[in-house]
Amino acid sequence: MYSLRKISKQNALLKQDRRTFRTTDLAILWEINNKNTLLTTIKRYIKSNILYRIHKGLYSTMPLNKLHPYELGCALMGPLSYVSTETILQNHGVIMQNTNKITLLGKKNQEHVINNTTYLCRYLAPKYLINRTGINDQTRYATANQNRALADMEHLNSKYYFDNQQAIDQNKINQIKQSIGYK
Repeated sequence: MYSLRKISKQNALLKQDRRTFRTTDLAILWEINNKNTLLTTIKRYIKSNILYRIHKGLYSTMPLNKLHPYELGCALMGPLSYVSTETILQNHGVIMQNTNKITLLGKKNQEHVINNTTYLCRYLAPKYLINRTGINDQTRYATANQNRALADMEHLNSKYYFDNQQAIDQNKINQIKQSIGYK
């Protein structure tokens, strides 16, 4: 009986499109109400290499080195978070400094180092996080486009210097700022 339940929990977990889960997600997926039972099940799955611990209360069905760094960052920082600012601007050649961090915007200021990668999340008010203008929501993570990243950076730090001024279309940035509600 136990092995049957164990297999059905494992199948339910591995059939999901997602690869990262919070403790509450696992409780709902497995229909476990008892916290001790849930934590014991998670501990056993970690020991069996079915689940991998990312951070307290956050787990993956794949080893951390096989997860895309953006997926890992968005999972760490919460459901509405997205990769933006320095990471996107560096990828598009707007800034030349090597930040050595993946920068995200989310509902909390926080910084984590996981798998030798630093994830820096800056706070953005929920009313701006909900507005997905200029954000590419993919299956497992979200990234800002260049103009949204520029608008975000100007909103967070109006005195930030951009190395490649030719890559900036201020009209498009102003349109995005107006659409989002940045002042």
